Amino acid sequence: MIPTIAVLLTCFNRRAKTLAALEALFKQDGAGTTFTLNVFLVDDGSTDGTGDAVRGAFPQVHAIDGTGDLYWNGGMRRAFEGALEQSFDYMLWLNDDTDLNSDAILRLLETSKRLAQQGKDKTAVFGSTCDPQTGDLTYGGFQRRKGPILRLQHVGPDPKHPREVTTMAGNCALVCKAAVDAVGNLEPRFFHAWGDVDYGMRLRDAGGSVWLTPGYLAQCDPNPAAQRWRDDPSLSLRDRLAHLNSFRGLYPPDWLLFMRRHGGLLWPLAWAIPYVQLITRHLRFKLSA
Repeated sequence: MIPTIAVLLTCFNRRAKTLAALEALFKQDGAGTTFTLNVFLVDDGSTDGTGDAVRGAFPQVHAIDGTGDLYWNGGMRRAFEGALEQSFDYMLWLNDDTDLNSDAILRLLETSKRLAQQGKDKTAVFGSTCDPQTGDLTYGGFQRRKGPILRLQHVGPDPKHPREVTTMAGNCALVCKAAVDAVGNLEPRFFHAWGDVDYGMRLRDAGGSVWLTPGYLAQCDPNPAAQRWRDDPSLSLRDRLAHLNSFRGLYPPDWLLFMRRHGGLLWPLAWAIPYVQLITRHLRFKLSA
């Protein structure tokens, strides 16, 4: 039998992007012959007609209405719940601003099967994304830096071979059934971000592994707003801290939960590092002005 894939998405007021992502998804090489797709999409209270547009253009999608306050983690959890009511060989996490290459799913499956043949049967395989304008890495994996304090470094794919990483973002990730059975759904206490990064680390704690598929599999624009606290020299210290603590940044309850769970005995030091970096960057900007 051909593999069955549950595709999980959540969206809010990005009608054009959501429709484009679904169009690229359903045009995947091998769809319907090499693998089957069952799509679970949560529309979290969009006011731009996204939900109705999806139902009209793609009636095969399981469109689920959200409450309007789910954000990424809550929306993906809701889609996850829908998929868990059935049995699938894989779950594919997909952001609605991610445009898949036509062979993306075939390459994800190939990597997952290759790893299974090597005895790695609980895997999450991430498809790295690049900037459509520059070709630079936008989303990939996270590798733990050497040392006793937990620090994660963003890394891209190897062009030819699967690359094992510490954890991943959730933009384009193929999670096999054994991994889902071991870890379950996303952590409900996370608000917007960090649920995907936490999931990869929980998978490793459960004896699984996280990998980047060779090369880039999709295009996705960068999100400069998430790094504005670090890169914008015009911000006041108060505004810089507000950007860091926003739901697009660390978001303090999520950051605290993540570090207490994964940071080990030295988690307070790991928790404090971004705030120290914020102050030093701000001083550097002021001194160079």
